Amino acid sequence: MAEPLKNKQYRLIFDDRPDYLHALVQADQDSYEISRQFWQDIADECGRLKPKRLLVEEDIDRPIESIADTYQGASERPLMGLSGIKIAFLDTHPEQHEQNQFGELVARNRGINVKVFFDRKEAENWLIADQ
Repeated sequence: MAEPLKNKQYRLIFDDRPDYLHALVQADQDSYEISRQFWQDIADECGRLKPKRLLVEEDIDRPIESIADTYQGASERPLMGLSGIKIAFLDTHPEQHEQNQFGELVARNRGINVKVFFDRKEAENWLIADQ
C-alpha cells in the first residue's frame, strides 16, 4: 500500500490490488480545486501503473457546494487521462448520492466508463465483471 501524499488538503492512499487499483481519498471538505487535484493525482498514478480497473473510494464529509463545479470537474476527467479505465466510484456518504449521480452522468457523456456505488461489494462485482 502506498503512503498518503503529503502537504495536501486531503489524504490519498493507493493500493494496487490483483484485479484493480484502489484509491482512497479522505478529507474534511471538498471543493473544485481539491477534487481536481486528487483526481489528477489518481490519473497520474493510473498513468504510472496502467490499470484497466479503478475503484475510487471517497470519504469526504462536506461535498462540493456548487453543481456547476461538479459539472466542470466531471467534464475534465477525460482530459486527465482516465479514458479507457473502468472506474467504480464508492462514496461513504450516501447523502451525496444525487450529486455523485450527476457527476457520473456528465463523465459518462464524455466517454468515461464510471458507475457510482454506495456498497463496496456491488462496486467490486461491477468492476471485475467481464474480466
